[in-house]
Amino acid sequence: MPRLNLDYLDTSNFELRTKARSLGFGRRLYYAEKQALWLKTQISNISDRLKLSTQAELGWQRELNFYQVYARSSELNFFLPHQIIQQPFKFDHDHFEHALILVDARAHFQVMPHQQSITQIRQHLLQAVEPLVCLQELGYIHADLKQEHFVNDQGRVYLLDFEHVQSIYQNGTYELNATPRYMAPELFQGQAKSLQSEVYALGVIFYEWLSGQRLQATDYLDWALLHCQRLKIALPEHLQVFQGLLEDMLRKQKPHRLTDFKAVRSYLMTEIE
Repeated sequence: MPRLNLDYLDTSNFELRTKARSLGFGRRLYYAEKQALWLKTQISNISDRLKLSTQAELGWQRELNFYQVYARSSELNFFLPHQIIQQPFKFDHDHFEHALILVDARAHFQVMPHQQSITQIRQHLLQAVEPLVCLQELGYIHADLKQEHFVNDQGRVYLLDFEHVQSIYQNGTYELNATPRYMAPELFQGQAKSLQSEVYALGVIFYEWLSGQRLQATDYLDWALLHCQRLKIALPEHLQVFQGLLEDMLRKQKPHRLTDFKAVRSYLMTEIE
């Protein structure tokens, strides 16, 4: 991607696109339509930054550190093309210390499955699994999988938002920072995130995309009852070939679930025709 000149960043016509309810977490997303780039920064005001929760501040720093450590490796295929700003700069009349600049990419799951053949759908799902396999092989889980965190740039799928990324070998560290819609049953019971809880989250993403329906619940307790007791998989007749995959990804008992993303990839490659 073309690198931006920081001397002219303040005149690049970026527009703030962060949702109002997200501003309190200390992250700013700006979008420049003509350049098709996202500028992701921390909160600008130091006094406001001091008011942020430790979790929010650590999330931004975790993501930035993760990019800095691994983004230069040509073997990793889960990072969207980007530029890291590692020096103080002025933008939109505010002063920032660090930032990520990301190319603008379309949502991977915006294409509807009813417009595709079984072969195309399988390939679409495989594309989503590949960056997760790469992340797994590096020894990490994303730990915040959502449909909107998968984007497609020039035919390749990438992941967004590594604020919760964690090592697979974190020895049972537990943080209640998951989104209830995608939470595996064991997370509601206080267990730590794992590869299998990630497989469950991906199963929810696949199910909602294939079925064309969003899971519904009213509050945290209702989500817990849904995932731990009530969830039943029902795909349209013409997509029944994916029923077994989803059932194996969404098993309520972790030992009965597909073990990791390599197992998901293997199922798609060997069991779906």
